Amino acid sequence: MESQIVSQTLTKVREAILKHDLRIYSVTEIRNKVSETIHIVPASHCNNIYSVAKSFMVAAIGMLEKHGLLSTEDFVYPIMAQYFPEDFDQNWKKVKIADLLSHRWGIDQGFLDIDCEYAPDWGTDDYLSLILARKLPYEPGTAYQYSDAAYYLISRIFTRVCGEKADDFLARELLTPLRFREFAFSKCPHGFPMGGTGLYICTADMAKLGQLFLQYGVYENKRYLSEEFVKKALGNFDLTPVYGGYAKGGMLGQYLYFNYEKVQNCHCWRNRY
Repeated sequence: MESQIVSQTLTKVREAILKHDLRIYSVTEIRNKVSETIHIVPASHCNNIYSVAKSFMVAAIGMLEKHGLLSTEDFVYPIMAQYFPEDFDQNWKKVKIADLLSHRWGIDQGFLDIDCEYAPDWGTDDYLSLILARKLPYEPGTAYQYSDAAYYLISRIFTRVCGEKADDFLARELLTPLRFREFAFSKCPHGFPMGGTGLYICTADMAKLGQLFLQYGVYENKRYLSEEFVKKALGNFDLTPVYGGYAKGGMLGQYLYFNYEKVQNCHCWRNRY
């Protein structure tokens, strides 16, 4: 439900943004299921939310788990075995989906970041092969190393499990039912969504994902995620505990924040870039 009255909180937020000349397009607050958005400067409705996109991929995996199609404790190798090179690192047989979601799958440096790297320089349009040929110097499930590669692999696992690309599934099963205004996904040369970045949506719609997690997987009386999965995801799968709540940020200041304390509320904003 949307409100036509700007809350005192958002009024103070606007004043602070203008006072400090912060580079922010818009801010949305959902409090007690009422959504309010303020626009600081004119901007297109739809922009890249960068790594906040990872939280949507977390939700996509949670939806598959709810339908019994996979578990985050499933191992990657049996699902993707046909795509591995003959000389693949045997540590891959220890990697679970949960390790990818939490960036603890054994790599020693991040890679496959289309926002910071020039993809044509990678020497191939087969991004999956770049990942599965990677050596894993650390024991899977231990060392943390942030990388967009993990979420591209999640995107490919998603399709392998259910036979549908993650963006098509999310569009039909989540974004359209939650009445997203408009959306688009960055894809690899073979048409698979990148997973870790490149989701283009508007601020008010980004906040709806926070509301979904805030209500333990329920939105407008319909369950999309199990309560068990949401509790598992909080603080483990790219949602970071912060200021009494949970948050996920994007490369250029995009931010989704929600907390369960006192009054249920959710905030998100998009930076100018």
